[in-house]
Amino acid sequence: MKEKRFEILGILIVTVSILILFSFFGYNSNEDPGISPNVKVENPMGILGVWLSYFFIKLGLGYSAFFIPLLSTVWGIWFFMHKDFEAIVRPSLYGLLGVLLSSISLGYLQIVYYGFDNLSFPLSGMTGGLIAILFYDFLGNIGSLLLIIALWLVLIRSYFGFSYYKPIKNLYSKLEKKRADKKLVNENLITEQEKKDHTQSLLTKIEEQRKKDLPLDQPDKNSDNEMDQAKDQEPEKEEDSTNNEETETEALNDVSRSEDLQSKEKTNDLEKIEVEEMVQEEEVDLDTVEERKLPKKEFQLPSPELLANPISVQGGISKDELVERANFLQQSLETFGVIGKVVNVSPGPVITLFEVEPAEGVRVNKFVALSDDLARVMEASRVRVIAPIPGKSSVGIEIPNRNPDMVYFKSVINSEKFAKSESKLTLAIGKSTNGEIATLDLAQMPHLLIAGTTGSGKSVCMNTILASILYQATPDEVKFVIVDPKKVEMAVYRSLAKYHLLKIEDIDEPIITTPENAVIALRAVEKEMGKRYDILADAGVRNIAEYNQKIVNEKDGKIMPFIIVLIDELADLMMLNAKEVEAPIARLTQLARAVGIHLVVATQRPSVDVITGVIKANFPSRIAFQVATKIDSRTIIDSPGAEKLIGKGDMLYLGYGSSEPNRLHNAYLSLDEIQAMMSHIEDQTEADDLVLESPREAMGAGGLVTENGDGGFDSLFDEAVKLVVMHQQGSISLIQRRLKVGYSRAARLIDEMEQAGIVGSFTGSKAREVLVDESYLDSLN
Repeated sequence: MKEKRFEILGILIVTVSILILFSFFGYNSNEDPGISPNVKVENPMGILGVWLSYFFIKLGLGYSAFFIPLLSTVWGIWFFMHKDFEAIVRPSLYGLLGVLLSSISLGYLQIVYYGFDNLSFPLSGMTGGLIAILFYDFLGNIGSLLLIIALWLVLIRSYFGFSYYKPIKNLYSKLEKKRADKKLVNENLITEQEKKDHTQSLLTKIEEQRKKDLPLDQPDKNSDNEMDQAKDQEPEKEEDSTNNEETETEALNDVSRSEDLQSKEKTNDLEKIEVEEMVQEEEVDLDTVEERKLPKKEFQLPSPELLANPISVQGGISKDELVERANFLQQSLETFGVIGKVVNVSPGPVITLFEVEPAEGVRVNKFVALSDDLARVMEASRVRVIAPIPGKSSVGIEIPNRNPDMVYFKSVINSEKFAKSESKLTLAIGKSTNGEIATLDLAQMPHLLIAGTTGSGKSVCMNTILASILYQATPDEVKFVIVDPKKVEMAVYRSLAKYHLLKIEDIDEPIITTPENAVIALRAVEKEMGKRYDILADAGVRNIAEYNQKIVNEKDGKIMPFIIVLIDELADLMMLNAKEVEAPIARLTQLARAVGIHLVVATQRPSVDVITGVIKANFPSRIAFQVATKIDSRTIIDSPGAEKLIGKGDMLYLGYGSSEPNRLHNAYLSLDEIQAMMSHIEDQTEADDLVLESPREAMGAGGLVTENGDGGFDSLFDEAVKLVVMHQQGSISLIQRRLKVGYSRAARLIDEMEQAGIVGSFTGSKAREVLVDESYLDSLN
């Protein structure tokens, strides 16, 4: 009954509102309720329309009153549709206040423009006009204006809720930041000048110290003053004067020769410092590479134009500055009692390598012990010492640049080295210490272990690896399995679900986030590895490259895609179930290379309980970002050094077959660039799915029996059947979550239901079809 009344009331309100609105449209200022009955009424709603329009517009709020029938129409619709009135009460009140304030504002404007000569107020109505006159009389012209503006600001602020203060605060903050930046630049200039003055002072002191240490038979500079005094004395005899002059001349010549000799030695030392030029790689346009132009089954590879353009910060370091820093380093070493000579300087985008030749009898361990002191003297965050440089007799001292350049991903993929690489798994990892482009081939590694503390650049490196492959390979050529226990690092790659991501039976998430699903995925990939070996054996080939070449030549069948398994945080998986995670990883890393399956595993906890001996032994290629201690560094790359890195993508890469790590700088890839890539890929035609079968057969191969041990149905069989039938979903993951059992037991329960005819057979990545309805549950009671 209540609904019926509401609908009737809604219809009546809408009707009256429309009637009033048409009356307003027919408003004529010359028509009023006292019009003669003999005069023709022009208002479309007749004499009622004249009365309504006269009351609301003429006497009321002027043309602002048009909002009132519109608002009442909305209320009528609200009644008719039985909606919640709380949602419309507040906007209605603020709307009516806005109508009143707009009428007052129009009345004020009329007073300003026309004065008090015309008090009919055709625009604002008499009500708004009278209130405006009241404001004007009490506050005057300026006061009325300020009050009306203030009322509008309060009304808008109260309804919309946005702050007037925050934009002003942001503007003030920007101005303050510019002022602070300008002040910082000035302070840096002053600091640089102080450094130069300090360096010059130090050089002067060292020069004076050297002159004090001259042999006794070598004249010093004081003889010059003595000769001047002797010259000023008046000679008593002409012969004595002549002899004095000859003696003075010989002494001056000796001093001059001594100074020339020291000057030549110093000049020769400077000339012996060899300053290398930073490597400048020639850039190419990746889109112009012929192979990328070939048809890729309606899939267009991403363009480098989606990436940010590189920006140079330091603009190159001058040779004079490098020589000055080399001399200062050499003198600082001498101050600490370590004698050596800088023989070579290799500048780079982030660090500069100084090669120091130790003096005879100086042990290289002394250089290593001075790393912290050198960092203080050279005003650097960290200093890494290579003692000695492999294959050389010199010691390497790596010092960060004062204004390091950022290594951009676009500059790496546009390099000739990356553009002309034949492997689909070439990684645009970054640049070396001297600015040379550094690329790695995942197919040759064949697996990669990455470790580093939070903020060291580990996640950016994972993004770089993914993006490098996406820029070269189509979904038919490479597939990914991405495991992200933290749930947020790799979430942006969900867009690859219909393109590059593998699908696995009973896993209903594109990016794997739970440890249980991670174990299923690893086992499924392990099972796929066995199937691939059978396929290669039947084809009579040794590896995936030969198999794909055979398929292309014979034009028979589909090529076998590479599978890249990326695990963003291994520690989270090892903490929950180390044995179930370690076993498939070890087996894959031992055998999967030939069939095109590669693992990239990252962790921020490089401890021995995470990077176990079994895992470490099967990852010959490793990357160490900045870590906290030498122990962590040795755990990753078998040597110290990673604790001396400066972070932000600074890394040590230990390649396969190498005993010494190389220092590289990882290319930076921002979130905006990744999202641009994902948007491009989503615009392409969807790829064919590659679905891996459930690994339950492999997981049950160890002779597992049912939980009750008698070989019959599981003790949880009835509960599992009720769960599956009620949800009409034959999913292993559903049984795992609801019954809190492991994957193996849940898989056996599904198999038992298939034997009992309750669920259908395996259908790929989808849940199994339930063949019975809820009436079947009666038979279980």
